[in-house]
Amino acid sequence: MRKIFENKQFWILVRIVLGALFIYSSMDKLANMGEFAKVIYFYRMLPAGWENLLAIFLPWLEFITGLLLVVGRFNRGASLLYSSMLVIFIIALSQALLRGLDISCGCFSVKPSTTSEVWVRIILDFIMLFFSVNLYMFLSRQEEKINQKTI
Repeated sequence: MRKIFENKQFWILVRIVLGALFIYSSMDKLANMGEFAKVIYFYRMLPAGWENLLAIFLPWLEFITGLLLVVGRFNRGASLLYSSMLVIFIIALSQALLRGLDISCGCFSVKPSTTSEVWVRIILDFIMLFFSVNLYMFLSRQEEKINQKTI
């Protein structure tokens, strides 16, 4: 297992898959920003009015982060941003469930979700977080090796 985590081709595949997932998840939100603002509102985490700004900003951030990972540009920064967003998503989903809010996940679509679907999304977010953090660590080790060779 350790050998696969040191395999550059494995991490290229992980990078592309993670990026593609974020690109895919941004599409419905970009097409339905008004509906996405309603989804954000029902999380009851932001001051009034901020859900509109986030509904405009977040899908583009997801899309650009995903695109950077797919094309292989700014990989460390993109994987760190990806991981940070996943932590925020996990916190948002978890607090909504713990507070008993009837929410639509807003993860891959603005369509309504059941509570069991939200739990599945939390688990999937943790899996994606595992890979994005490990991608960041792999890329950091690779950069460190390059820096040591140039010194």
